[in-house]
Amino acid sequence: MDVKFINPFLLGTVEVLKKMAFVEPRPGKVYIKNTSLAHGDVSGIIGITGDMIGSLAISFGESCICHLVGSMLGESYAEANQEIFDGVGEITNMISGVARTYLEKEGLHVYAAIPSVVYGKNHTINHILKSPSIVIPFDTDQGSFVVDVCIKRTGEESKMLKEYRVVNQRTPVLPAAPETQNPPSDRIPSATWAGKKEMIKKKLLEVTVIRDEMVKQLSDKPFMEISQRQFLKKRIPMLEAQIKRFRLDLSTAEMLSNISTDDLEHPKLVRHYQHYETEKGKS
Repeated sequence: MDVKFINPFLLGTVEVLKKMAFVEPRPGKVYIKNTSLAHGDVSGIIGITGDMIGSLAISFGESCICHLVGSMLGESYAEANQEIFDGVGEITNMISGVARTYLEKEGLHVYAAIPSVVYGKNHTINHILKSPSIVIPFDTDQGSFVVDVCIKRTGEESKMLKEYRVVNQRTPVLPAAPETQNPPSDRIPSATWAGKKEMIKKKLLEVTVIRDEMVKQLSDKPFMEISQRQFLKKRIPMLEAQIKRFRLDLSTAEMLSNISTDDLEHPKLVRHYQHYETEKGKS
């Protein structure tokens, strides 16, 4: 399999998890897998067709996916449940969408199915193509996961496989956001207050764009999948809370930027009326 067909899935995985879960996964050495056994406890699987045909699977260890979905939703999960499964489906959907945009840059028009989720120890993944798949392992501070890709170039006669629910429906992709080296977070790098203000503004804009796109999807797609609608409804309040915090941080930075270094290092205590009795006693 040509590496130019694998890189889009690697890049898509990193981009989605950085933006949505605020985690930067570390890719390992790519290898070929000849079995159907999954490398994880829960997997998201999605069919792909168009100029490429095949399927994409993403398998997570339970502790890893609980952390990732928890970070996305602002919740804490000790074990996999329905919310985790919904999150896996959305992550799979978004990664396939971002990967598709990279494939389109290669002149390939690719479509995707509705993702399905499989859970359980030693579960298997049945790719559309009966051939070895390419596995990209990833590591995070909270656990590992793999991206399992099995695709190939296709002819006109195979560009729609209804048995895999691939209906030439373009996969939704992440909204465009300003370029930034780090995902949104509350940790502002140490710099001058002017520099901090610009950093906060960029992060505020990035989160606002993502929030607005999710709100638009809820409004424009009344027949959206229930699991996706539930995911968006849980994700939007978390983003709004971040927006509120960034706005408070921005107000604080603007206030402090107007205070001189001397005033910060040698604050002047102004007497107030509460000191009246103390002053009166001294006289």
